[in-house]
Amino acid sequence: MVAATLVNFGHFTVNPLIASYTKYLGTSDQMTGFLAGMFFGVAFAMRPVSGPMITKMDKRFLLICTYLCGIVAKLGYAMFEDVTIFAIFRFINGVEYSFLGTLVMTLASDNLPREKMASGMGIYTLGGAIGTAIAPTIGSALLTLGTNMRDEGLGFTIVFIYSAVMLVLALIPATLLSPDKKTKEETASTGAWYKNIVTVHALPIAVVLMLMQIAYSLYNTYIIEYGQEIGVAGISVFFTVLAMVLAVTRPTSGVLTDRFGVKRVVFPGMVVFASSFIIVGSSTELWMVLIGAALAALGFGSIQPSLVAMTMQTVTPLKRGVASNTIYMGIDLGLFLGPLLGGFVYSASTYSTMFHTAVVPVGMACIGFALLLPVYKRRRAALEADGE
Repeated sequence: MVAATLVNFGHFTVNPLIASYTKYLGTSDQMTGFLAGMFFGVAFAMRPVSGPMITKMDKRFLLICTYLCGIVAKLGYAMFEDVTIFAIFRFINGVEYSFLGTLVMTLASDNLPREKMASGMGIYTLGGAIGTAIAPTIGSALLTLGTNMRDEGLGFTIVFIYSAVMLVLALIPATLLSPDKKTKEETASTGAWYKNIVTVHALPIAVVLMLMQIAYSLYNTYIIEYGQEIGVAGISVFFTVLAMVLAVTRPTSGVLTDRFGVKRVVFPGMVVFASSFIIVGSSTELWMVLIGAALAALGFGSIQPSLVAMTMQTVTPLKRGVASNTIYMGIDLGLFLGPLLGGFVYSASTYSTMFHTAVVPVGMACIGFALLLPVYKRRRAALEADGE
């Protein structure tokens, strides 16, 4: 959790400013959306490699290598002001991300009892909430500091160097993790590499998460630019409110899911999440945007830990890495498509319209969840009957 929190401090300092940075480099709206989501697309393409490696190899070693990869990417951002070179290091960043989420999610689930999976995942994801709360404000402050010292270019350079430093610090707790204890026989029992890319049991949940992330990614990518469009100052506070509510919602939703079941948590969460886009897209004042942030956190924070726990409860312990890889393929695809589709919508309309249209993928996710729920219940009952 400590390592993941430090990494989130690095990533959430940079990610909300990617659209602003690419525009600083002189890209079009469509190219801005492409570059913002590019490393998620690269991560998706790398899953056939990263998934089997996580299942077969020592996860601590892979985590350290992953952090080193992220350090290289952030230093590359800092050293060069060129769109082509930025795209190259964005690719490296995507390779890092293809391992990162799956690794830490699998490590977390390996240390949680099955009956407390949702509660544990809710607590574990607090690291992301803390990073989301503070890092964007730090990023904006560092950008302003560098701009006032010299120019906007220096501001972005300081942001990227700060992100690299956070990843260096994350190496410390990563090295303290215990190596994998799985035997050669257990590793061999997972099968050939191509059997460790995707598990069909997690695919439906991956599709639902993809649709949710298409919508959620619009906040991370475009909310600062949206504030400039509607003339609202201090909109980076959006991330602070978002994360403060997430810090309460995620662990609470996990406990509620373990006690009352996923259906009674996820369906209301989706309705609340969809309403946030209506409010944000209709905002003319900061307080309206912040209400939307609170609703987004309340809705999304209720949904994600529940869906992740569902995934881990549909596979055997040795296949949790494959399950993590599967749902992260959905997350990657959603985070790639969200900024890209958002860029096309914005080029034909406004940011306000773009946020309003985010209700569509959330509605589709709600339908998908209703369809997968009976399948999940049958699979979980079968595993419990087998003692897995």
